[in-house]
Amino acid sequence: MKVKACIYTDAGKKRAVNQDSSLIKVASAGKMGRISFVAVCDGMGGLSKGEVASCKAIRTLENWFHEELSLMLGIDEDKIWDVIEISWRRLLADINRDIRRYGKHRGIKLGTTLTALLQIGRKYMLMNVGDSRIYLVSRKDVQKITHDQSLVQSKIDSGVMLEDEVQNSQERNVLLQCLGHGSVPQPQIIRGDIRMSTTVVACSDGLWKTISEKELFRALCPQMCVTSEDMLEECKKLTMTAIDRKEQDNITVAAMCLEY
Repeated sequence: MKVKACIYTDAGKKRAVNQDSSLIKVASAGKMGRISFVAVCDGMGGLSKGEVASCKAIRTLENWFHEELSLMLGIDEDKIWDVIEISWRRLLADINRDIRRYGKHRGIKLGTTLTALLQIGRKYMLMNVGDSRIYLVSRKDVQKITHDQSLVQSKIDSGVMLEDEVQNSQERNVLLQCLGHGSVPQPQIIRGDIRMSTTVVACSDGLWKTISEKELFRALCPQMCVTSEDMLEECKKLTMTAIDRKEQDNITVAAMCLEY
């Protein structure tokens, strides 16, 4: 398997500070082949020091990838995902505690979303807190595999609100869960299979609020991802399109093209 990857981020036209943080890691795992890990965290725009919260989360994930995951790779393939899930839940508790402690000592409130996906072979697992998203873009279609932990999504799920009403809702930025602002959140954790060459796209809400799934497909389907430079240019174009459409938030997109 080959991996091409890139990250593009922009503070946008309104905010002086970019509160998004992100990472992509790719490594060789011996008999398991190449493994890859992508994550995006969006520091809470309405809370002070959101960039501290998102950076703390990303640095913790980075350390986990280098220090803990490497020790797990000798575990049998039928058990490793259970071990990783237990590790992830503990990791989220640690991040939540550290961010809350930082805020308490300084008398401020801060928080962050977190969405991440780990790929080993043809299998993946993701965890999600908040409303950053992960899409799987194949040669045929786009699949959103995260589920927003937001008030408007809750209303859509219960039939109180329609998808078309979200853009005009004053509640569209209200999250039901985040890291660092309250008790340990209950993450969405799901597992799945990657059946063909696929581009994994992780992004903050600054991108997905204004960019359609069709636009994501046209820009980042595997057949368009010839080189990492091509991918980076397409991510930049998507970001500039979002800004042209008056998106005010920070925008981050992290993409990995997995070629099988």
